[in-house]
Amino acid sequence: MRYSGAAALAAALPPSVLASHHERVASRLIPGTNETLPIVGLGNSVSFRDEDLSIASKLIDVLLGQGGSYIDVGGVSRFSVGQLAREKGATDKLFLGNYLDPNDEQAMHEEARTVARGQGKDALDLVHTRDLQGYRAQIGQYRALKAAGLVRYIGVARSGQRNFDAIMKLIDDGLVDFVQINYSMLEPKAADRLLPLARDQGVAVNISRPFINGRYFGMVSGQVLPDWAAEFDCESWAQFSLKFILAHPAVNCVLTETANPAHALDNLGAGHGRLPDAATRQRMLNVMQNLV
Repeated sequence: MRYSGAAALAAALPPSVLASHHERVASRLIPGTNETLPIVGLGNSVSFRDEDLSIASKLIDVLLGQGGSYIDVGGVSRFSVGQLAREKGATDKLFLGNYLDPNDEQAMHEEARTVARGQGKDALDLVHTRDLQGYRAQIGQYRALKAAGLVRYIGVARSGQRNFDAIMKLIDDGLVDFVQINYSMLEPKAADRLLPLARDQGVAVNISRPFINGRYFGMVSGQVLPDWAAEFDCESWAQFSLKFILAHPAVNCVLTETANPAHALDNLGAGHGRLPDAATRQRMLNVMQNLV
């Protein structure tokens, strides 16, 4: 691993966890750009939100050590993660997904500048909001942030199938660079229309809720991972879910939220090796349907 913190952590983790984590996480192009984004990232972990800098630092070391970059940050996390990134000299290595809600132009510009200073960046990588209607109504303010060089990408982040139509309308109208939505074996509906539309329109997609806030692990607890999971380099139930998600070509990055560095390392392992083909993904869905 490139980072000494990650190396120290690795030495303390079980060999079974580390066995196949010597590779770097694969990356995919952000649509319409020459910039790539590693396909597994970190969600806004409780360790970031509670400013537990010791655990947060280890999580960032694991992410960087595996070649990852995306961290979803909001509230105080914008500054706690930014502080750690500066201390590690990693501000340019991290891609931070920030939340900036609609407001008047001056307030939004001031907030963007404040957060960028806290993160040691000239421009915020991404700002999005959960307020779909507010985003549409004030798209001019978000575009002004880009025009002023304060933000590189803009978009929305909202889970729930009931929001898919509004998100698709934003995509159709060319108002978003990124969307963050929920999609998994237990919540597969985005694959029907939203994901194909995003791919066709050149919009990047980040995925939240890969484990349905932990419910997934309750379902697979005590179950034996199918032998055929090895056919797509899958070594754990966490990777089983993540590789299903990543197999969809519209997905740029799946966000995994954990305060456990060993779990983070396992999650990042989903970004290595092969991904399941269409027939295998149906087989995976069948496994989950039998557990429901």
